[in-house]
Amino acid sequence: MAAPSEIRVETNGNAGIIRFARPEARNALTERMLAETRAQMEIWESDGAVTAVILTGDDTAFCAGGDVKNTASGDMAPFDKYRYRYTRSGLHNFMRFFVNYTKPVIAAVEGHALGGGMEVALRCDFIVGSRTASFGITEAKLGLFPILGGAWSLARAVGERKAKELAFTGRRVDADEALALGILNHVAPAGGAVTKAVEMVVEMDASAPLAVMAVKQAIDRAPYQTFEQALNSGGDLSALLMFSHDRQEGLAAFIEKRKPVWKGK
Repeated sequence: MAAPSEIRVETNGNAGIIRFARPEARNALTERMLAETRAQMEIWESDGAVTAVILTGDDTAFCAGGDVKNTASGDMAPFDKYRYRYTRSGLHNFMRFFVNYTKPVIAAVEGHALGGGMEVALRCDFIVGSRTASFGITEAKLGLFPILGGAWSLARAVGERKAKELAFTGRRVDADEALALGILNHVAPAGGAVTKAVEMVVEMDASAPLAVMAVKQAIDRAPYQTFEQALNSGGDLSALLMFSHDRQEGLAAFIEKRKPVWKGK
């Protein structure tokens, strides 16, 4: 695979870190950026040494939205664009891949997370924002629509009425308001979003990776299930874990009063 040009990749302990790297455009989304992000996440999906992924930008912006100047479908006829969205759109295909990713994903936000940038952050399992972070579903201010599921994701995060207010007005919220609304899990000092995200990964590493994967799936499925369906699918997930090494290790460690050594198997 060719070296990525629009992201930077590193690891910190068990955390895989992807940094959006288009500072000249405030890290605006392109199909190449998301294709490179997906390719790296696919590598880490099967890498037992990486237990969670952190998405971040730079000190100025997590991502200031979609790159409207360089949209692959920008010059297409309307119906060609319609077909493109369902079959070949890198933006939509990334989001479909992203929401089925099995490992925890954390957005670490410094500066702006606007439009498509906020839409990507909202689909992460957690969001950490520094004191400099600001968030907004701002598409309506340009006569556009949040095409990466932002209306749905925002409503799920903050509730229908508050989501309508924020999306209709395009108003930006700072870190404190985002925390109060439930958009953020934590507020970190300026420059400290990635550090806090790495701390969260360390804390999660005390839990068995396969159990975390199963619980993530259960929570992600919850909006579409009745309680009876949740009980049944939860029973299936629990039964699968019975075949794992980590379940045996967890029980043995509890009985022996020691820390478990997880293998993700």
